[in-house]
Amino acid sequence: MAGIVFVPETAPGAGTGHVRRCIELYKRFAPDAALYLPPEVRPELLRSVTDEVGSDAVIQSTQGFSNFQAIVLDRPVLQRRDFTRWLRHSIVIGIDSGGGGRRYCSYTIDIIPRLRDNQQANLKSIGLLELPRTVRSTAVTQYTRALVTFGGEDPENLTPRMVSALLRSGEFDRQNITVVRGPLARWQTVADLRVLDRPSNLKDVLKEFDIVFTSFGLTAFEAAAAGAAVVLLNPTRYHARLGRRVGFPSIGVKTPRVMRLRAVLNDPQLARRCSQLIAGKPGADLAQTIGSVCAIRHWGCPVCRNTGNPAILRDSERTFYRCRSCGILYREAFNNSGMPRYDEHYFFDEYRRQYGKTYLEDYGSIRKAGLQRAQRMNRILKRHRKAANQRRTADLLDIGCAYGPFLDAARACDFRVSGLDVAAAAVHYVRYELRFPVILGSIEDQKTRDRWSPASLDAVTMWYVVEHIQDLRTVLRWIGTVVRPGGALALSTPNGAGISALKNRSGFLAHSPGDHVTVWTPRIARRVLRRHGFRVIRIVGTGHHPERFPGCAAVKPATALYRLLYGVSRVFRLGDTFEVYARRVLRDK
Repeated sequence: MAGIVFVPETAPGAGTGHVRRCIELYKRFAPDAALYLPPEVRPELLRSVTDEVGSDAVIQSTQGFSNFQAIVLDRPVLQRRDFTRWLRHSIVIGIDSGGGGRRYCSYTIDIIPRLRDNQQANLKSIGLLELPRTVRSTAVTQYTRALVTFGGEDPENLTPRMVSALLRSGEFDRQNITVVRGPLARWQTVADLRVLDRPSNLKDVLKEFDIVFTSFGLTAFEAAAAGAAVVLLNPTRYHARLGRRVGFPSIGVKTPRVMRLRAVLNDPQLARRCSQLIAGKPGADLAQTIGSVCAIRHWGCPVCRNTGNPAILRDSERTFYRCRSCGILYREAFNNSGMPRYDEHYFFDEYRRQYGKTYLEDYGSIRKAGLQRAQRMNRILKRHRKAANQRRTADLLDIGCAYGPFLDAARACDFRVSGLDVAAAAVHYVRYELRFPVILGSIEDQKTRDRWSPASLDAVTMWYVVEHIQDLRTVLRWIGTVVRPGGALALSTPNGAGISALKNRSGFLAHSPGDHVTVWTPRIARRVLRRHGFRVIRIVGTGHHPERFPGCAAVKPATALYRLLYGVSRVFRLGDTFEVYARRVLRDK
């Protein structure tokens, strides 16, 4: 696939800040990038963009969007209908974007503060602004040189109004006032004033001025970073509220108030306070952040590949979705740094940190639980095997067998066992210590799956494995072909309908391991397995924690209340994990 297409807001009245930012980002990714401008874009804006980046960089049709790996939307308002069709093929990143479509973005970045903080963002940081490279060496206390800039369009004609107010205030001489004229500005140049016409590096000349008059937006933050005092004259009350929230002084909406202007000009600490608004913000590189996000493979729902699902939780490394088709909750991860490695360190050091003993030290208790699981599977298989007059030993594959405690238990229950795992040390132990047949590999690898022929197994088990599988649709389809009719599938997984998830779903998801791709519930398990040819026979709730019920953190074991809550948890399957036992059927009647 091609690289990234940047889609800025180009509607009249939106200014040119979005276009300017997309141009700078395009330059960082060129030639593996493109800028999209709609066919109805104003000719003067199209000409301004092509003059800077060349006509080959600009596309004006969305037909080729499916060929791009990522689509970056730099628009203040997103409509869902405008881009969800692209999610089938591409990652969609929204920058400073609101609207109903925001929930459907793969990743959202808020650089400029928003009024509605309840809108979740993967990343919020003013530090992602590309701030001026040169700043003032000394603090400003007197304001002599003024810059007036209201963007590349200035749709409300604020520039001449601001200049008029400055001259009426008597605080500035004409020769000390500079105005910026953008490529789409309609106002006429004021006589005797210095004009910066279509500057391409405005943020790098801001340090030359003592005070900058602008509206809320990128330039206000850039001027504060350069060491200048910043005063806002906003085009709307919405911009004014944003400015007040951040802390920039304002002298009005559309019409400057001269008395308020004189008051701020008499404040020698104004520049210092403005610079403090961005001081201490950790710096980051927006282009690098976008590049990192775009590096992942876009999947959609792991079970049904449905895309265009709404996000329910975001953090800097993950976005969680609820699939509208199959109902499962899943995540896309944008950083692999936190993924565990299933090696000796995981089974010994990590396991001890979590459970107080190593995996092998816990072998006996895991095997004991495995005996109960194997006996349940025997009961599921018994009726069908008796009806089919099958006397041979049942063949069982344990996917993610680790050091083999379940294989050991299943062998004791008369299964002919084999295992599969990605951990080389664990495979070596099972092969040479337990003497069970085992394969080193991933079930998501086609070559690994090809080792088993269709209808060659009576049972497949996955104990705390299914939540790790990314290409789950392919794996479940394969299990549906490799298990004989009447055979069994058993799995265990964390419970998205357990007490911990019900009490605090956001916290439950935020603390879920980075390599967990899906979050299951008993209800979803029935639905998903039915789709792949399995009828759920039994669901067993496990991982019961009465102390996690609301208001019961201090409840003690062996008390009546503890036993009552434990019973409630078992009856209503409110444990933090659960097990599923299902039978392979040709058709679910």
